[in-house]
Amino acid sequence: MKEDLSEQTLRNTALPAMPAEVSGERRQDDIEVIAGALAGQGRISLRVRGSSMLPWVRPGDIVVIRRTDVAHVRCGDVVLILRDKRLIVHRLVKKHGSLGATKFLAKGDAHHGDDGMIHGEQILGRVIKIYRGNRQIDLDEPRHLALGILISQFSRKSAYWYPFVRLAAVVTQPLRRMWQASRAA
Repeated sequence: MKEDLSEQTLRNTALPAMPAEVSGERRQDDIEVIAGALAGQGRISLRVRGSSMLPWVRPGDIVVIRRTDVAHVRCGDVVLILRDKRLIVHRLVKKHGSLGATKFLAKGDAHHGDDGMIHGEQILGRVIKIYRGNRQIDLDEPRHLALGILISQFSRKSAYWYPFVRLAAVVTQPLRRMWQASRAA
């Protein structure tokens, strides 16, 4: 059964009011509330602000994040990371080390470079669902798991292919808008 975003997902998660002028960043007080809610409830919902995960995760999307142990994350997963007093939702693209000393390489899908190595304890949770308008995207479905792994592998080499994809996106934007308008009509 699909969850109703406005009632089921957000009902039990009290999110602090965020000022409209802050883009992609959260205040320190908000970070503590969010990390505490995730630790206490095991699951939270957050509205995405930044564009580092485009096109997979878009600004305005609602992501549902489940607290998880490092043993249960893998390359391709989109995770919530606490780093340098900032919350970041990025994809894990590489894993180093053993279970006791696991480190990951994380990267925003839309970024040229990676975030550097992160320690397993910096991972607060894993994104399990994305709500976009009336759509629900379940990241635990096999096709989304496979796509996440594929994206993580391509993402690691984005410095080579990203300029071409960006050019293609800019060139085809008018065609995509016309196609979307014809679908809406």
